[in-house]
Amino acid sequence: MKHFSRVTLASGFLLASLAGNVGAATDWAISDLGSAHNIMTMRMNDQGWVILGPRVLSPTAGGYAVTEILNAQGTSGNLDLYGINNSNTVIGVDQSSGLRHAFSWSAGHRTDLPEIANWNNYIASEARQVNAKGQIIGNTGDGAAIWTPDGSGGYAVVTLNKWSTGSAINDLGMGLMSNLNSPTAIFQAGYSNGVTPTTFIPERDGFRPAGAAINDSFTVAGAAFYQAAGYSWNQVYVWQGSTVTPLPVSATAANWQMNVGAVGGINEANTIVGTGSFGPYDERAMMWTPGALGWTEIDLNTLSYTGASFGKLTQARDINERGQILGAGDYFDSASGQWSQHVFLLTPVPEPASFAMLLAGLLGLAGLMRRHVARQHTVDA
Repeated sequence: MKHFSRVTLASGFLLASLAGNVGAATDWAISDLGSAHNIMTMRMNDQGWVILGPRVLSPTAGGYAVTEILNAQGTSGNLDLYGINNSNTVIGVDQSSGLRHAFSWSAGHRTDLPEIANWNNYIASEARQVNAKGQIIGNTGDGAAIWTPDGSGGYAVVTLNKWSTGSAINDLGMGLMSNLNSPTAIFQAGYSNGVTPTTFIPERDGFRPAGAAINDSFTVAGAAFYQAAGYSWNQVYVWQGSTVTPLPVSATAANWQMNVGAVGGINEANTIVGTGSFGPYDERAMMWTPGALGWTEIDLNTLSYTGASFGKLTQARDINERGQILGAGDYFDSASGQWSQHVFLLTPVPEPASFAMLLAGLLGLAGLMRRHVARQHTVDA
């Protein structure tokens, strides 16, 4: 049995390794998820479930099943969803009663998140992202906060830095914040779990960063308003440890890097997606990947994909651990004969070589297992 366990572990390692290679496919399939509604808040989980406006789209054999989340007044207006985790817990903001109130939703049950009054005695809250543990980051009171499930169906709330804005949370419970009122400056990004001290982005003169995404290796991506030498522009960046690196955007129009776009999401492979501005009215969905020589930019419009008929992919809003990319683009509706903005889902298609490698590896492991089992029988005899 000892030998067989080693072989089993080896087969698991091979499958995990090949899964990473399959994710680096050169061919893609694109699906049309319909008309866009508040694309700035849409997200997805690793199973391909998508939130879009007040709707939850769950994959089925023939497409997607749609569940509409209702507000406190019993309608779908004045409500937007902001996050979904792999347990299909959904978070959102309900503004149907006037002020904004954060909630979670799971399997048909809604839970309103506890709130803290702000300096003006208003009681409101916002939810922005939920992690694998069900922890939620957002805002209540006078700044960012993290809500943690208390084990009885409710949540305990911990406030983070005052006058900050919560934007993302990783599976380790570290909440990403922007516009922090730090001891030395305003307009910083940082992360904290509400217990340990805040880790601040390295300061740079004229650099006012907002964090958009953080993963479990503490890679942070976002965009910053940057002022230097009498000029100002928006700059997408990645922050790793003590290093802040601008993400490349090869603008085609002269000086158009003065406004280079925004970040949508990041996965555990440090692949970042977002938007690049290439000229007036020329936004393009982008992907950035790390390498030995730095970060490489990929215009998603240059990928080889089959499926729905999109004219141009303009925004990438999220990426999951399967490498699927959620975004929006220009779509031609043959029924109406008009162009409009639709939501797309890009899915990497494994290369034939990867399947051949997987098959060969599994066959080799099967032979190895048979030899080990035969050898064990001989020893037992």
